[in-house]
Amino acid sequence: MCILLVEDEFIVRTAMAEALKANGHNVWEAQTGDEAIEAILSPPCVFTALVTDYHMPGVATGARVAAVMRGKLPAVPVIIATGSPEIFQPHWAREFGYRLLHKPYTPLELITVVNDMILDAT
Repeated sequence: MCILLVEDEFIVRTAMAEALKANGHNVWEAQTGDEAIEAILSPPCVFTALVTDYHMPGVATGARVAAVMRGKLPAVPVIIATGSPEIFQPHWAREFGYRLLHKPYTPLELITVVNDMILDAT
């Protein structure tokens, strides 16, 4: 079981992955939405949560990654991180249960949201 962490900024992805690992989570990292979708379609592990940046290089946005995850694994909690919170559609929270994480965020904020969502999903 692991968390799929999708973030194009190496330093942010590495820091957040280390924080999640230090909190007892296994983490699978992807640099782009396209890489994340490949991992979702051919999972390297059983995903327990998705944390995805919204704006990334490549074709797939964080919203697309979230939709693919929800289509394949509907119960997996989804967290979308962005420095542009106006892109987060209010209906995503109601209809899909997505959570928004405002950038910049701290490792503690990430861990709190991830743990809350995983707990709510069980």
